[in-house]
Amino acid sequence: MKQKRAVLQALDLPVNLNNRRAPVWLGWVGLIVIEATLFTALITSFFYLRLSSPEWPMGGIPRPELLLPTIGTVLLLASSIPAYWADHHGRNGDLRSLKIGLVIGLVIVSVFLGLKIYEYSHADYSWSTNAYGSVVFFIIGFHTSHVIALVLKTIVVLVAAARGYFNIQRSVGIQTNGMYWHFVVLVWLPLYFTLYLSHYIFPV
Repeated sequence: MKQKRAVLQALDLPVNLNNRRAPVWLGWVGLIVIEATLFTALITSFFYLRLSSPEWPMGGIPRPELLLPTIGTVLLLASSIPAYWADHHGRNGDLRSLKIGLVIGLVIVSVFLGLKIYEYSHADYSWSTNAYGSVVFFIIGFHTSHVIALVLKTIVVLVAAARGYFNIQRSVGIQTNGMYWHFVVLVWLPLYFTLYLSHYIFPV
């Protein structure tokens, strides 16, 4: 390892990238761009089906209730606050604040997941009911899979922090986790508008 470090230094190459030039950071940016494109395609599919259907939702399915999804949206937005706080302190080497912030954020996100599971397990339709059910369940399932991935990724960061892996010179993992967290939160906003508010703002 020392020999490898010496070679990198002799070639004037960075030994440890801890900024936006790091390959892992650029990789996560690329992943987020791809995921954003997929979400855009799903939203486009939703509105394409809506414009092609004489009634919306199809098959007499009632418009979605707003209470639970609105509470969930507020909670998901709120989870970005402890996540940002954890990210900020973690980059500065304060691992205790990093762990506290991430745990608080995980609790909030877990409540959001619980509300989503309850909401769609009690829905009057399923993914196989018709095209409306298929696109709604696919969009919800796709976003939920991202929330679950965020939870798992954050647990890995917490374990690494507990083992003292991160410090001021090695925090790119904290940065990418925070970046992905805020992406998962922000991408929910157009989904919330599409799946819920659009039924009331643009009634058929």
